[in-house]
Parts: sequence; structure tokens; C-alpha cells
Amino acid sequence: MKFILFSLILTLGGCSYTLRSTEGHKIPTAQIQEIKLGKTTEVDLLRLLGPPFKKEGKLDGTTRLLYIYTELKSPTLPGGYVLYGLFDKEKQDIFEIILKDGVVQSHQFLKK
Repeated sequence: MKFILFSLILTLGGCSYTLRSTEGHKIPTAQIQEIKLGKTTEVDLLRLLGPPFKKEGKLDGTTRLLYIYTELKSPTLPGGYVLYGLFDKEKQDIFEIILKDGVVQSHQFLKK
């Protein structure tokens, strides 16, 4: 019975979410617009975006850079009570850049 009441409070009570933690750094659209296919180098990317979360060489001679940003939010009930760990929402942005000979060939968000 308590769980049903609790569920109703969450859905009907106007619950909001409180940001608990972040990992990585969010890449602003303005920075993405500065990346030019066939021109921007890996050194340019390091200056613009910082080091990637992951860098891997591929068999076809390309290099894949992943920039990952994660947010964890917890529900907050009216009155400011935060429900840590219960019904948390995680949002993850994964930005992939493909390099060939040290120059950007493509970039895209894999998950946003």
C-alpha cells in the first residue's frame, strides 16, 4: 500500500529531478561547429575539446575518439526530499570523431 501511495506521489505530485553527479564534459554546439571535415587535426581537437574519454585505432587505419558526458539525476519530491538511488535517471551523450592520418573524417553523436 505504501508503495502505491509513493508511486502516486511521484507521478501526480509534480516531482522534479536534482542533478547528483556528472562525469566528463559536455560539448557545446559552438565547439562542434568549429570542427571542419578534412581540415581539423587531432591537435586542434585536443585544444578545442580536451582529451577524449577513449581513443582506439581501427584495422582500416582510422582512429576513433569518444567524448562521453554522463549526468545522474535523482527524483526530488515537493518539500525538497531527494530520493537517492530510487528511480534515478542517467543521461549519456557520446560524441564520436573518426580521424584518418590525424585529420577529422567524420563526427556524430551516437547517443544523445
